Amino acid sequence: MKALIVEQPGEAQALRLKEVKTLSAAPGRLTIDVAYAGVGFVDVMLARGEFDHVQPPYIPGLEVAGYVREIGEGVKGFRVGEPVAAMTLSEIGGFATVVSVRPELTVRLAELDSTLDLAVAAASIVNLTTALIVMKDVIRLQTGGSLLVHAAAGGLGSFLGQVARRLGAGLVLGTVGSESKKSLASSLGYDELFVRSAFVEETMRATGGQGVDAVLDPVGGAMRRASLEVMKPFGQLVVLGNAGGEPDTLQSTQELWFKNLSVAGFQLGTYSDANPERAGQRANEALQMLAKGEVHADISGIYPVHEANEALRLLETGSTRGKLLLKMDVTVGLSKI
Repeated sequence: MKALIVEQPGEAQALRLKEVKTLSAAPGRLTIDVAYAGVGFVDVMLARGEFDHVQPPYIPGLEVAGYVREIGEGVKGFRVGEPVAAMTLSEIGGFATVVSVRPELTVRLAELDSTLDLAVAAASIVNLTTALIVMKDVIRLQTGGSLLVHAAAGGLGSFLGQVARRLGAGLVLGTVGSESKKSLASSLGYDELFVRSAFVEETMRATGGQGVDAVLDPVGGAMRRASLEVMKPFGQLVVLGNAGGEPDTLQSTQELWFKNLSVAGFQLGTYSDANPERAGQRANEALQMLAKGEVHADISGIYPVHEANEALRLLETGSTRGKLLLKMDVTVGLSKI
């Protein structure tokens, strides 16, 4: 098998395509022949070496779609050759032609209401599952509720708006990094998008000075602190990442108490480690929504495996919208990357 490996984190071109020992299905596991691997900002962070607990060499990649290769001892309900989508999450390893996955975090695509394209499944499973859990289990979105999503046109943000709308939100607002992305509002489920630098004023204008019930923030930095200014009493700020790479922003618990606000966090990897069956159920539910056409995937690019570093570079610049994918059909020499 071949895999994209980070040997020296922090390099501008950190990924190297190499031949490695082919994985076999361990007891309680599946192996998958990978057709597509989703590319997210966490993969940029892995290439930079920003996770101290992950020591090189390692293979990035949190989500894949392809075909069952081998079924480990004790695994029921799957057959060799069937199309599936799976989340590797905290185990990573998705940027490879073969990956080992937990059956609990694997969705049988043929069991959904319609045939779901492998590329769409790979582009969606992690972010759409995250969006669904955030709405149903973290903020417990109420019919008619209001929310603000930072990085609304990104891979996660493009689903957060759609899921909120599908579940009955009354007002869905979002921030983007440039004027050109504001036109995406209606296609991603948002009532209005505005440039991030003016989000406090724009949110208060759009809500008639009332603020929103929840702010969902995968960006971090100064915006996280300013988000408290646009929340209603009992409002909830949910931390979903730190894509901006800024130092941690501390919140005053005294201020939270005085203003009747709360701050929560959600990370799908650690959640799935503790609750794999529940995470898998939500993943199945999420892809069912996609198969039924209740939400759609916004894919901005599918890159051959030898252009993986270019995909990471584009994500790092913030110039993309929606999701990027790698097509794991390795037809180039190992020296190409």
